[in-house]
Amino acid sequence: MRQRHAIEPRRVVFIGCEGESERAFARFLGHCCDAAGLHLHLDVKSMHGGDSLSVVEKAGRYLARHPGRRDIGARLVLLDQDRMKDDRRAGRDAGPAAKNHKLDVIVQNPNLEGVLLRLHAGHEQRRVAARAALAELRKVWPEYRKPPPADSLVERFAPSDLRRAARHDDQLRRLLDVLGLRSSRGEIR
Repeated sequence: MRQRHAIEPRRVVFIGCEGESERAFARFLGHCCDAAGLHLHLDVKSMHGGDSLSVVEKAGRYLARHPGRRDIGARLVLLDQDRMKDDRRAGRDAGPAAKNHKLDVIVQNPNLEGVLLRLHAGHEQRRVAARAALAELRKVWPEYRKPPPADSLVERFAPSDLRRAARHDDQLRRLLDVLGLRSSRGEIR
């Protein structure tokens, strides 16, 4: 009789996103994980906008409503740095709520468009103001539209673009560590 081999369950990483643009970026990350042969499932959910505190609260409520769905290995929320600063000034700090819900915040500096700009060769060290990020991104990617289709990110960028940008972005590097896209030598797979 043939022996059946047990299928190892995939490690689940929950990623709460502000909107569809971040959701597309998370799907691109999932493509990179698949290309690296990682046994991983990204459970990506859009929180449909709002300030950073409301995004964290919605993500926390979502996870509380679905406690037994899967064993979640990591619980992340992608938030824009510029939005977080404005929200803190308005008394809407997402940090304490994230700790309360056991969520790790990954900060996009200054926002997703700034991250996408730095994924382009030669732009990895660029720091742009949030209000200029979209215009600067469109200078190197004129066809960019918001929200980008996930397929356009997969066609435009490769894991090597993440590797290059992560050398200059602590938060992106931390995200890749959580996903397992960095080897024991500190290199991205």
